[in-house]
Amino acid sequence: MGLRQLPNSLLTQVRNATFDAATVVFDRALAEHVDFVLLAGDLFDRAEQSVAAQAYLFQQFERLNTAKIPVLVSFGNHDYLADQHQTVAYPENVTVFGAKVETKTLTLASGETVAISGFSYPQRWVPTDQTVAFPTHAATDWHIGMLHGAVSAGPDDHYAPFTVAELLAKRYDYWALGHIHQRQRLQEQPPIIYAGNTQGRSVTEAGDRGAYLVTSEQGELVPQFFSTAAILWETPSLKMTGTTLQDLSRQLSDWLVAHPAERPTLTAFTVKLSQALDDEDRAQVATGDWLSLWQRTQARVMRAANRYVTAIKFEAKPVAISAPQLDQQYWDQGATDVFNPVNLQDLFGKLAQEPALAAWFTREQTASDLETAARQQLADLMGKEDDHAS
Repeated sequence: MGLRQLPNSLLTQVRNATFDAATVVFDRALAEHVDFVLLAGDLFDRAEQSVAAQAYLFQQFERLNTAKIPVLVSFGNHDYLADQHQTVAYPENVTVFGAKVETKTLTLASGETVAISGFSYPQRWVPTDQTVAFPTHAATDWHIGMLHGAVSAGPDDHYAPFTVAELLAKRYDYWALGHIHQRQRLQEQPPIIYAGNTQGRSVTEAGDRGAYLVTSEQGELVPQFFSTAAILWETPSLKMTGTTLQDLSRQLSDWLVAHPAERPTLTAFTVKLSQALDDEDRAQVATGDWLSLWQRTQARVMRAANRYVTAIKFEAKPVAISAPQLDQQYWDQGATDVFNPVNLQDLFGKLAQEPALAAWFTREQTASDLETAARQQLADLMGKEDDHAS
């Protein structure tokens, strides 16, 4: 994805980004003297549960232990209980929820009491709805639910399916959700929130990442997002005004100068063409040679902008579909009815339960990309039908 040409210093930042982002969370917890920390699953990626990652987490837990800050963990589908092979015990401030829903009650320095209910995945998939096992609001000042799962999409759900109505029925003051990497609020009050991940790991996880600091205000729990990402991913669109790759080179450089980033930002462009590139330019793009050359020759510009261009995707001018055998107004109305958020959500279905795909689906550009691709395919099919008719 264009990362081979990263400067060594930036490549090191990318490799350390997940640790650096997580450190921001623990630093903030210590600085704010929080009452407790909730981690709702997928602390590890199963494929990357290295000794270094485990040692890092133990060290951060010990920092919080020294400050007498409790940590509550519910493991998810990437770090489920059966795959935990810890040979060193967590510090005494850490509570790991078991495979069945259980409740931990804390008494805070203020004297308030908080019940926290949750569970860990025993194996990679939890296909059954677990909300029935969560108790209703306890006789405490606050009750919080921790749930690593996905909104139910019908049969064959794999990730502890639930509905918002079921969560609201428990009358909790807050639900801390895990699994989806894109932060989302399913309910404003009481807050039902996916915090998302603390560091985007690919272009499908573009945009800022972080965590929530939650405070109590006038009888409600109020979440405040704070950024943690050490490296950002962005996916801007650029309308190409020229006709050659030389024109595009100048336009990209001008865009970088005009859009400097505060943090190192890996930038994957969608370039909208006003007309097709010639055969030679298309060949340069297809092999990746042109992007590699551009990265090397524009290193100074990228460094000054604090951006690194990792990919360029070309998008042809939108296809105008005409249907001579149909009433054009009827056709246009059909397109409007089809290309809407509800239909796209229905089409996407269970794919939205996959964290990275959910992040991609929520991008503003995705709906436009899907419509363009659909229109192109329809135009191609109509062309084939015309050929057959002749």
